[in-house]
Amino acid sequence: MQKVRMQRIIRAYRTLPAIPSQIRRSSQNIDEEKQKSPLRRLLDDASSFSEGEQEATEPELRWATQPYVARPKTAPPVEERVQPRDTAVLLFPGQGSQWVGMGRRLLEIPAAKELYELASSIVGWDVARVCVSGPEDELSRRCQTAVLVTALAALERARDERPGALQRVRAVAGFSLGEIAALVFADALSLEFALRLVELRAAAMAAAAAERPGGMLTVWLAPDANIKHALLRAREHAAERGVLDPVCQVANYLYPGCKVVAGDEEALRFVERAGATFGVRRAARLRVGGAFHTPLMAPAESALRAALESAGAEVRGPRVAAWCAGEARPYRDARHVRRGLARHVAAPVRWEQTLHAMYARERGASFPLTLALGPGAALRSTLRQVNARAWDSSLQVDV
Repeated sequence: MQKVRMQRIIRAYRTLPAIPSQIRRSSQNIDEEKQKSPLRRLLDDASSFSEGEQEATEPELRWATQPYVARPKTAPPVEERVQPRDTAVLLFPGQGSQWVGMGRRLLEIPAAKELYELASSIVGWDVARVCVSGPEDELSRRCQTAVLVTALAALERARDERPGALQRVRAVAGFSLGEIAALVFADALSLEFALRLVELRAAAMAAAAAERPGGMLTVWLAPDANIKHALLRAREHAAERGVLDPVCQVANYLYPGCKVVAGDEEALRFVERAGATFGVRRAARLRVGGAFHTPLMAPAESALRAALESAGAEVRGPRVAAWCAGEARPYRDARHVRRGLARHVAAPVRWEQTLHAMYARERGASFPLTLALGPGAALRSTLRQVNARAWDSSLQVDV
């Protein structure tokens, strides 16, 4: 049954600009004239780093997503260590943060405008137009690529407004989709591969949601809430109503007292109706088309795994600490990146735990500058709930 289901999902990808086998295409197979264009040279610059290179000096940066020279693997003597206040952390948003008009200010920056044009040439549709002008239904349908490109373009504004900050980045993290943007900055993914992967990701998640519909629900909890029991009862209720192998679980750990649960509609309706019995103070539906970050996305996970396993050198070990929000720890190497990016569509986003781990430090220690990039203000709002001192040193980069 699973094999038949996967075959149906894979067939749905045939109309994509790139399917897994196409993701691996090398620059040698691209039209010679396109190779000579400024946009192609930018792409080549962004993809030119590979493991095993000789140690490089700081590159002349053409655009902000070009990777920076990694720190030495051996820690310097204590007296030479960089103080946290002299470093930076980047946070990238996920889907749902988009709004019609985002990116308008970024297009005033030549390098950001060029990045939008480069992305459009790769995915085959006008990313800037959809971001700035919509319409809303088209932006919603293409939100994953739109948010990814806008978050990366926001790096150009960050470079203009905070000179030197990007060279001081020591850690990056992203919420769900945002993890792919973080890995592009960390040089673990080439820009072209990331864009094609996100196009595939969006199609795979939509196909999985169409096969078995579900939803997502933000819940705010009382201190004595028993959310585990609530979700267990919701699954039992759904099973009693005829749902086979019902799913209802925490999909996003946002901050203390706030979670996103996802699963089958019958189970979510139970949480909405009876949640107060278990300490749910309030519940609000998310405007999404599926139960993301749950086992209902297993077909999408399989499709992503196939693409990532066939990617070869397009996936590399990160050059700065890039956090896996599904595990609340940094990615170790390319193999870990492949596994984590496939798993994360069907597993919970442990954002609260990731922020706790990223900003853990001794009492009295300073905090890094944190830049929240891309559309929406949710990243900083969540950071404030998890670590107020880290929030004090954070800024939103407007788009």
